[in-house]
Amino acid sequence: MLMKKDIIIRLFLSPIYDNVVFFVFMYLLGVVNSLIEFIILGYRLSIFIFFSQILDVYLLCMFIILFPIKIRDLARWFVSSFLYILSIVNIFCVEKFRAKLGPEIFNVILETNSREASEFWDKYIGCDIIWSSVLLIVVLFVLHWLISLRSHSLRKILFVRLKNKRVLYPTLIQFSLVLLILVCCACSLSSRINLIRLLLAPDISSLDKYVDNKTLNTPLNNFAFSYKMHQLSVNGLNVLVKSQDKIQIEKCSYLCDKVVLIIGESYIKTHSQLYGYNKMTTPRQVARTMNNCSGRLIVYEDVISPSNLTSTVFKNVFSLHSVEDTTNWEQYPLLPVIFRKAGYNVTFITNQFVKSLSTDVFNFSGGLFLNDSRLSQLQFDHRNNSAHRYDEGLLQDYDSLCIYNQEHNLIIFHLAGQHFDFDKRSPNSYKRFSADDYVDRKDLDKAERQLVADYDNATFYNDFVVDEIIGRFENDNAIVIYMPDHGEECYDEIHRMGRMPSGYYSAEMARQEFRIPFWIWCSDKFSANNPSLLELINSSKRRPFMTDDLPHMILFLAGISCQYYNDEKNVLSNNFNSHRVRLIDGKVDYDELVK
Repeated sequence: MLMKKDIIIRLFLSPIYDNVVFFVFMYLLGVVNSLIEFIILGYRLSIFIFFSQILDVYLLCMFIILFPIKIRDLARWFVSSFLYILSIVNIFCVEKFRAKLGPEIFNVILETNSREASEFWDKYIGCDIIWSSVLLIVVLFVLHWLISLRSHSLRKILFVRLKNKRVLYPTLIQFSLVLLILVCCACSLSSRINLIRLLLAPDISSLDKYVDNKTLNTPLNNFAFSYKMHQLSVNGLNVLVKSQDKIQIEKCSYLCDKVVLIIGESYIKTHSQLYGYNKMTTPRQVARTMNNCSGRLIVYEDVISPSNLTSTVFKNVFSLHSVEDTTNWEQYPLLPVIFRKAGYNVTFITNQFVKSLSTDVFNFSGGLFLNDSRLSQLQFDHRNNSAHRYDEGLLQDYDSLCIYNQEHNLIIFHLAGQHFDFDKRSPNSYKRFSADDYVDRKDLDKAERQLVADYDNATFYNDFVVDEIIGRFENDNAIVIYMPDHGEECYDEIHRMGRMPSGYYSAEMARQEFRIPFWIWCSDKFSANNPSLLELINSSKRRPFMTDDLPHMILFLAGISCQYYNDEKNVLSNNFNSHRVRLIDGKVDYDELVK
């Protein structure tokens, strides 16, 4: 009986015995991650997190002993190296962006092209990284490597060989270890069941109920969750393609010959002269609000973005889906497809989501549905095929593509705008501001003042590009709508630069990252042909609006009627629901947060 019990205990603890060093250091790695997240992010630290991490490492050890002995060392080093890399990425994100590795970070990485990656490296990877919390992970890795060279000695601390058979040393140790693993199982059972359910979820909408901090408490779990999100998004493309067949155009009165949508990037509303900024960042747009200019620019006062992530914004702006809809996004039609079915010629000119010839899966989520070959063909008649260092390159792209314009056109410009690195968003001839222009900002050092100057220079250059786009439609029956994808932070209300991924919200963060500039420019011909529409635009400029419902307004301006149009979501309509709860990231009531 005793022998059978020894054998059972030996088998139960063999994953630890065969991977002593791996077990110890992988557990320490998890603890270090949790402690750094607790110190920097202020997350609630529960003792159950450490119990669940013991179980996770134990399960990893069980996975490793499934390999043949000859390649077990290789398996250990592969797994541990992968976890160290994930931890370095996680700690870097925690320190620089105050966010754990998750779907949003995974999303940003997959959205980043080679140019942005190079700029990111120049901006964030420097000597200060060596002396950050990342150093702890590096030190842990080095210690792991050194001690693993003498791992046999560690085994002797817990185990000895008696009579040529492995048996556990003192009885107290063996029962303590077994009890510890059982306690960890009991404490972590529900969270690990949630993780399994999460990884088996059939669609994105099914994930929310399984997502919590107890389930996603390690970089590995967060990575698995992020990959699952990516996989579901790819699978959703097939559903999205089929959804486009449901569109039925009821009628189209073609109220406007050229409907132009300009989507900017990372635009802080309070850095625009149109909203009272004390620097001359948008003189051309301000001039177009005057009566003596060609056309009429009407500024909207209370517009927000549904997300601070480009891909999520694009999914909402290009689709008739709204954030509060319970039906999956993939089951709704895309705005450009509706326009094409109504007889419009659709042109897409982008400085970010340029289609890759090597793969349909170019960018996660937003870029994915734009660059999938099937969906691209359904949405666009023409599009540019290369990105440019500066946005004015898109002007030349349009000039070469406008020869294909038809009688009725939807033209979409997607700018790089004020995307970081701000200094690289404008040529030297448009660098109007320097750090010396912000000496009144006593809260900033010189380097930070220069960053603000770089941002304002990018905004000043953006003003030029946008004005040039408008100029190309001054003599047409045209309307131009401008909106950025989201805002940004640049040492305004918070002493911080960049954006916070979803999960962390404050009134200051929401005002900077979700509140956006928004305006509509109407040509003289459009105004003369559609005086009632001009009046509706003027009367709606103070209404609270979120850009996920922008497609309903654009359909209305083009005179397109279909079964998906909703008058209550059209900000120009007298039936517009101005009491709608504006949920940012589909979670938080923006108006309640900032009031």
